[in-house]
Formats: sequence, C-alpha cells, structure tokens
Amino acid sequence: MKSIRFVPREWKWSYLTTIFACSVIAIGLPLLLNLMRPTLLEPIELWTVDLRFQHRPPLPVSDDPSQDRSGTVVAFDYDDRAAYAYGLGRWPWDRRVHALVLDLLSKSGARAVLVDLLFDHAAANPAEDRALVEATQKAGMVYYPIALRPAPQGESVKLVRFPAPRHLLQAQVQGFGEVPAAGDVTLPLPGLLETSRGLGHIQRTADRDGVVRRVPLLYTFKGGFLPSLALATAIRQLDVDPASVRIDRGRTIRFKPRKGEVVVIPIDEQGRTWINYAGPWGARFHHYPYSWILDQLKSAQVEAKPPDRFKGKKGKVKSAKGKDRGADLFKGKIKLAQGEASMPDRFKGKIVVLSNLTTGSGSRMATPFEGDFPSGEFHAQLLNMLLQRQFLRDATGGESALCLGMPVLLLTGAALTGGPWVVPVGFIAILGSYLFALQLVFNKAGVILPVVNPILALSFAPILLLVARYRFVDREREQFQSVLGGFLPPQTIKAIRENPQTIPRLLAGRTRELTIFFADVKGFTAFCKRADPLQIQRILRDYLTDMTIILRGYGGTLDKYMGDGIMAFFGDAEPEGGGEDAEERRVERNAANAVRAGLAMQKKMTELNLRWLSQGQEPHLIRVGINTGFVTVGNLGTEYLWDYTVIGPEVNKAQRLESAAEAGSLLLARRTYALARNQGVLPDDLPPCTFALKGIGEETDLYAVPAELVAQLAVSLPYQEEGEKIESQIS
Repeated sequence: MKSIRFVPREWKWSYLTTIFACSVIAIGLPLLLNLMRPTLLEPIELWTVDLRFQHRPPLPVSDDPSQDRSGTVVAFDYDDRAAYAYGLGRWPWDRRVHALVLDLLSKSGARAVLVDLLFDHAAANPAEDRALVEATQKAGMVYYPIALRPAPQGESVKLVRFPAPRHLLQAQVQGFGEVPAAGDVTLPLPGLLETSRGLGHIQRTADRDGVVRRVPLLYTFKGGFLPSLALATAIRQLDVDPASVRIDRGRTIRFKPRKGEVVVIPIDEQGRTWINYAGPWGARFHHYPYSWILDQLKSAQVEAKPPDRFKGKKGKVKSAKGKDRGADLFKGKIKLAQGEASMPDRFKGKIVVLSNLTTGSGSRMATPFEGDFPSGEFHAQLLNMLLQRQFLRDATGGESALCLGMPVLLLTGAALTGGPWVVPVGFIAILGSYLFALQLVFNKAGVILPVVNPILALSFAPILLLVARYRFVDREREQFQSVLGGFLPPQTIKAIRENPQTIPRLLAGRTRELTIFFADVKGFTAFCKRADPLQIQRILRDYLTDMTIILRGYGGTLDKYMGDGIMAFFGDAEPEGGGEDAEERRVERNAANAVRAGLAMQKKMTELNLRWLSQGQEPHLIRVGINTGFVTVGNLGTEYLWDYTVIGPEVNKAQRLESAAEAGSLLLARRTYALARNQGVLPDDLPPCTFALKGIGEETDLYAVPAELVAQLAVSLPYQEEGEKIESQIS
C-alpha cells in the first residue's frame, strides 16, 4: 500500500514553497535589521569575539613548544619601587636614566628596543637630551613612537608632509578601501628623529565599547606611509625588501623578507587589522621591572662611579623637593659598565619593549581579556603577532553567506523530513554545532566568523517553520487523526499521536486473528415506519452514543454504523510479533473484551429503556453476535474514500450469529466462548447449542448467553472515564 500523504497532492508544491519562503524570511530579517540599524548589533558581535579569545587554548609565542612565554619579545617596565627605592623621584625622570637603560640593554645584547615613551619636548636641562640622543645613536637599534591625530573621514584631506621621510614606507597601492590619513603629528626630539633606528605611530582605535581589538598598521603621509611602532620594528627584524611592500586596500598588506616567505596581513575596509592577543597581561611575555634590574646590579656588590658624561654634574639635577637627584642616582650604587655581566641572558638577542608602569603615568587600555591593560604590552602583543605571522581575518562574503544560510537550510531540511519535535531538537543541535565551529575555526584558522546574524536567522527559523508546518502538515494530520478517532480506540489514537509513523502499519492490508462484533436493534425497521424522524434520530443518537462509548472503552475499533446496526472488531491496534504464545494471549484478551463489551451493552440497554419509558418512548432490545477468526484488515478503500475495515468468511459468520441471536442475548462462536471462559468472563458450564445460519448452514457448536444470564454476570466498567470524556465533548 502507498504511504500516507498528510499533505494533499495539490498542496505539495505550495507547502514546499512556503517552507523555503520561511527560510528566506528567517535569513532576510537579520539583514533587514542591519540595513535599518547598521551598528545596533555590533557590540554583541564584538563581545562574541572577546569570548572566542577567552576560550581559545594558549597561542604559541615561542619556537620552543615547552615555553609558555615569548623567547623573542620581552618587556622592561619602569615601576614605582624603582622611583622611591633608588631616588629617581616623580615622573618624568631624568632623561639620563633612560640613556643608562639604553646603554644597559645595548651592552646586554638586545636586538631592538621599542620605547613606549614620547619625548616630544626638550628637557629643562639640555644635558639630559644630549645623553639620550647619544645613547640612542650608540645603541643603533632603538625605535621611538610618534603620536598623531587621524584626519577626518569622508572629507577631501590634504596629506601632511612627514619631516623624516626615510622612516616612511613606499608601497604599491591597489583596490578599494581606505588607508587612513594622518592629521596633526607629534614628533620626538629632532636628535631622536635622526639617531633612531625607526619611527612608528602608537595610534590605537578603540571600538564603540572602548575595547582595542583592531588597529591601523599604516597612516598615509605625503610621500609614503608611516607604519605602527610594532610594524616598523618587525619590518627591520624580518629584513624586508622595501620594494616588496604592496597594499591591497580593504584586503591585505604584503611584503617579502629577503629570506623567507611573503607576509600577508589581512586588513579591513578602514585599513585596520585584528590584534591577535596571545593572552592576558603578563601571561605570555617576560616582564622585568626596573627595580628588579637595579636590585640584580646592586647585588653584584660592585662599587660604582658616575659615568664620564655626568662627571662634575652633581647638584645640577634637582628633584621636585629640591634634592640632588643626580647625586642620589649615581652615588655608588650602580656600575653600568660592569652591569652587563649580570644579565646577558635576559635581553641578549631579544626585542625589548620599554614602557612606563609608574602610578598615574602609564597609559592603559581595554582588551578582550581585561579592562585595565598597560599599553606597553600592546606593542609586544602586536609585534609577536607580526613576527609569528599569527593573523586574524574577517570572514569573506562567501563565508558569511554560508554561515547565515547553511544552519537555516539544515533546520529546514529537518523540518521537511521529521516530525514537529525535530524542529526544536534540530535547532539546539545546529546551534550547538555552529557555536563549536565558530570557536574551532577561530582557534585553528584565525577566521572570525559572524555570530549574531546567523543565530538570529536560526532563531527566527523554528518559529516560522513550526507555523508553516502546522498550517500545512499538522493541521492535515490532526484532521486525519480526528477521523480515525471516530472508530479507533483511545489507546490506538494515543499511540498514533506519539508516533504518527504507526499509521501506515495500521492501514496496510494484512491478515490477523481478530474478534468480530455485530449488534443491532430488534424490530427497528418496523419502529421506523410508525415513528417520526426526530424521534428516530433521538433514539439512534442515545443508543449509538452509549454503545460506541462501551466499545471504545473495551478497546474495540468501531468499523461502521449500519442504520441501527453496529460493526466493530477487537485486537487490530496491538503490535504484532512476540511469538505464538504472545499472539494467543492477545487474541484471548481481546475476545474476552469483546464479550465484556456485549454484556455491558445489554446492561446499558436496560438503563436506556428506563429513560425512554420515562420520556414516553418505546423500549428496545438488541442482539449481539461475536466470532473470532482470521480476517483481512486494513484500509480497503481508495484515496477518495478510506474504509478501514475487515473482510472474510469469519466476518460474515459474526453477522449471521447476530441475526440468529435472541433479543437481549449474545450468541458466540465456539472459539470466542472458549477464550472468554479462559479469562473468567463466562461460566464453564454454558451448554452448546445449534443454530441454522443463513448462507452458512447449521452450526452445532455455538454458545448463547441468554438475557437471564446477562443480568446475573458482573461486568467491570473500564469505559466509564471514556464515556464521561465523550459526553462532555457532546455537551
């Protein structure tokens, strides 16, 4: 037999079209929201990026997998203890202190020093500036920052000329997008411009929530591009061919080291790149406080003398309280000339980020890991990303479209192939899988896939799909089940609702041993000739309603009404299998229930007759015939008219038994009596009798249950609850 079509054939394409239209609407709603309010959901999207940083495994920062801190980039931090323990006073310190630090790092073998301090004006004592310039020139590997203000966007900007063009990058530019232009520029001292190894901007662009996640690596000047401080250092350390720099606006910055592969840095349409933070502050880079450095030098117990450049300068550098800071600083505590022997391994071959962590002086920022992040390590994080080539990028247009559409389409496919429960279960499974994929792709490929729009679309989809499904499929299924409910017993309807896949099995034609039940009202044809139609209708309604309640209560399947006649059968709804013993128990149980139903119907007729007599109506008696045997059961109709019924010789015999029965009694076939007797429904001593059955002939092994015995037998009333339910629906 063909499987059931819950959706009518003419609705098939309309249903599919509606389901896919729901998917399109679910996908389009987030896009429409973004079109109307482009920045509304951006903070949530950025917050999900922070979560991906926080749930990512540790990012490698060293060539040695066993090391959890960078072996290339370290931090040198000016701290409060150095100020008060070594008499350096309040910030700003004497610039000769910085000169001594540069000497120390140079003699310790540092590869490069990034100074996160802006020396944009001359010191009160010119000797301080001379010392710093001389130390910078002598070291030959110091990089200084430049502060700038970006030019306003969307205006015709006149490019600013940079006073030290040798520090600008020359690049071939193509594509569409933006490389931000510089407005006002704050430069370091002229001497530092000339003696520094490189210059770079320290401009940071925070997102709307104040977190620094992206930064422009280049700013445009007249005559070239100024790199960030970290990029300027990385280009020198990687020995990049200046002629190899390429800028594909809105996509990438490329350059080729003289040794090694091309470096490709993804950028967005504003020229920004994602900062691939390796971890929280202090977790992935060694930090050396200046006070600790001085402690190590002091512990060498080497008597110090002031360097020659400060000879005779005592008393000329005053602290805020008028004390001689130069005397305090150099009065025999440190000997830098020999200090290099104390810590060669700390800085040798390392890139050192020199920053200020003193209270009230150092710059702070917010990152995906924390809201109070000293900016010195920002340069270390960015430099590590460039040297390790651990870049992040946004999803491409195709990847974003796939993320937006694929989850919704998967859920749509689930809705088309499964029941309504598949939609919420599928939603949870697809959502969990997508979130897992987001983190996995971020961890492994460095791709930031979209979150908010796909999840919004996936959230809209179940609502729309369930509504559409109910509109087309579940509504038809409910109508179908309500039709079946007119003749199937309650337990069968419950099984169908829990698992609609049982319906094809129920309706498929098959042969089973069932108990067939017939009943009709004796003399009802003659009654109809003398009664008016409304009276006939009321009598039939009372009679058929109560008899149907009894049949359903005992697990019978109502086949049809035939005027005043009722046809039903028992045992079809129970699953097959379990062996011969299980089948025999099933047949016995259902035969006993059929006999119980017949006895209950005869007793119910007594109640109905009392009611009809009180209303001035005639009393009526019914006859019941029951037979057990093998029949063909299933939907024996067509797609135009279903007919779930039974046919076969045993069905005809049951009808003949009902015709031969006495009014108010039951007439049973031999097997039916034997099965009901085994269940204790009927007495063991009921005598056999002989009847001539029309079309069959004389049957000698039949058993009659006369009206007198019916009145004596007790029958349980399992159908009472079902009767109350149906009566409440009718009322």
